[in-house]
Amino acid sequence: MSSDFMPLRPSWVEVDLSAIENNARLLAQIAAPADLLTMVKANAYGHGAVETSRAALRGGANWLGVYAMGEGVELRRANIDAPILVVGPTQPEYARIGVEQHLTLTIFSMEQARAISDAARELSVRAHVHLKVDTGMARLGVMPEQAVDFARAVRELPDIEIEGVFTHFAMADTPDAFGIQGWGIEYTQKQFERFRSVIAALENAGIDLRYRHCANSPATLNLAEARFNLVRSGILLYGLDPSPEVPQPYGFRPALSFKTQVALVKIVPTGTYVSYGATFRTERPTHLAVLMVGYGDGFRRKPNYGEVLVHGKRAPIVGRVCMDQTMIDVTDIEGVQAGDEVVLIGRQGQEEIRAEEVAEKLGTNNYETVTTISARVERRYV
Repeated sequence: MSSDFMPLRPSWVEVDLSAIENNARLLAQIAAPADLLTMVKANAYGHGAVETSRAALRGGANWLGVYAMGEGVELRRANIDAPILVVGPTQPEYARIGVEQHLTLTIFSMEQARAISDAARELSVRAHVHLKVDTGMARLGVMPEQAVDFARAVRELPDIEIEGVFTHFAMADTPDAFGIQGWGIEYTQKQFERFRSVIAALENAGIDLRYRHCANSPATLNLAEARFNLVRSGILLYGLDPSPEVPQPYGFRPALSFKTQVALVKIVPTGTYVSYGATFRTERPTHLAVLMVGYGDGFRRKPNYGEVLVHGKRAPIVGRVCMDQTMIDVTDIEGVQAGDEVVLIGRQGQEEIRAEEVAEKLGTNNYETVTTISARVERRYV
């Protein structure tokens, strides 16, 4: 590794922007003729929001989606002028910022709508908003039976236009649930029918909205009728499986690799306890490599975490992951020394550790695995 590439904090994430572009291009092809909104909330699922957004737009995305208004402002400050939908709540005291930044805001209360209308009137502009409907997540959104009256009330306000209506599926990534085959599919279909009923009721009331969207990544793949004229895809943009039950189609490529370095290699005798809690004891003279990564970097603290790649081979993690350091057994891998590159997620040689593998060992999902890589880990774009 060249000295120019040696980070001050010796753990880093590499993001393959060509993979992001490729995945966006594939999503746009699947979604067509609908437009594509790619979700870049939570720092683009840990990949870095600004560069990921630019790559997604180059690949064919029409919209970007974020959760918080501040995430949208970050993109605007990076001179990204594509339409941005803020899917999270609009705090009335910050409505003016959202309108100033030409963000498309989500509404589900009259307090929000009035604040946005007031801000737009003060700025002499017309604000665009999307109406969120709760069809079965029990999170944000108006209830389906309230949607028409709510939309009518909003339309009475000046300088605010309801441009779209959307909902979010709870089970599109889980076809089977509770041991019942097809339960998740049935639940998703019920949500979809509720959403279609809301659209029909709005149209019957003379409220014809430009955008209707409910298809997340798994629904984009498996429920074509839910694509309407805009799809919202997150996890597939990053080349990750929507769930173990809904694998990605051929051609999508993981964009993220998580890497660190060896700080020290030492030989310890049989019977040596390793790390906090003495949860691991060596059963032979062992070559231990100490890695410069820990749970402070988002490399989760859990016994039996799994394996990492060194010299293209798998090495087991031994003992508990510390805040800044992790120990691995490299007894069976020749020539490991300080400064060697170690892959935590990604490919090295012929071996690969996918985010899905790490998630399974941790008892979580791949979304959390990549999103929780901490801010102190440098993002590098290749």
